Amino acid sequence: FNPFLCKMAPITARGLKTLKPARVARTSRKALTTVAAIGDPASLTISACTAGSLFLGRFAFLDLQRDRVAKQGLPVQNGVTHLEAGDKRSVEFEGLFATNDPAGFNLVDLLMWGSVGHAVGFLVLAVGSFKAGTGYDFSVY
Repeated sequence: FNPFLCKMAPITARGLKTLKPARVARTSRKALTTVAAIGDPASLTISACTAGSLFLGRFAFLDLQRDRVAKQGLPVQNGVTHLEAGDKRSVEFEGLFATNDPAGFNLVDLLMWGSVGHAVGFLVLAVGSFKAGTGYDFSVY
């Protein structure tokens, strides 16, 4: 099974209306939980956008990001960096940037690119929902 070779039908307004609503499971008298399907189009959209964003962040934009950070340099006040001025707490925490990735993709990068992917995924869902609800045509011409 190769997930990259699967052919998915595009999400249309008709397809969104035919989806079954999420099942509500009663675990106790007071607690209600919503059980969503694994193949739900919203879940697949968010997952695909997040995976694409992480892929682009790791393989396309990591060098650009590192160059920009190196060019910016350390924060300076009165021509002296904070560490040179005697602020011992200005040293970056090394454990946060430790990684076994050869390119240096760390936890901060993962959180940043993952949140970008989620935001793009929700934008895609919002535009699709708006288009399905109003019938608005987004074509430029």
